[in-house]
Amino acid sequence: MKRTILALAGVLALMLGGIASAVPASAAAPDNNDLKIVQVGTDAMGADSFSNRNREFVKFENVSSADLDIANVIVEDNWARTNSSHTCNTYKITDLPGNDTTVIAAGATVTVYNGSRWGGDRRDGNAYHLYAKSDVDCGTFGHFFNNDADTAWVVHGNTVLAKKSWDWNGGYHVAGSDPLP
Repeated sequence: MKRTILALAGVLALMLGGIASAVPASAAAPDNNDLKIVQVGTDAMGADSFSNRNREFVKFENVSSADLDIANVIVEDNWARTNSSHTCNTYKITDLPGNDTTVIAAGATVTVYNGSRWGGDRRDGNAYHLYAKSDVDCGTFGHFFNNDADTAWVVHGNTVLAKKSWDWNGGYHVAGSDPLP
């Protein structure tokens, strides 16, 4: 009987150890060199309408070598950055599709579109697609990046993680992050 109890205790310890090791370690919040903007959709082709507002977007990548917890990371434009009392032109990451956490792996990308998507947010492997569902009060038909000059910001708290500025009209996309001070 004593041997059976010891054997059961050993099996239970192994099981609990296996469960404990299966729980992922918590990831750190990103710092200012962990995320880089890959591309910004600045000007949808044609006249602004509800149907083409997803042509405006910010795509960023985890360029660190570690998993990052991007909970409460905000994507915004210059207007939102200087008018903090407003919620327009701002998207706050609170969850990720196909994930029970807000942790992204090294090399993962996140694209935040201005508009909506039938079926909601989605995950394709290591790429997350989030939809801000901006409405008519946020820019023209939900388009909030200025065509001629603006900045896309990716921030966490008071830390600027990445930004991309443009000061020209007539293009549809800009690529890469601006250097941070």
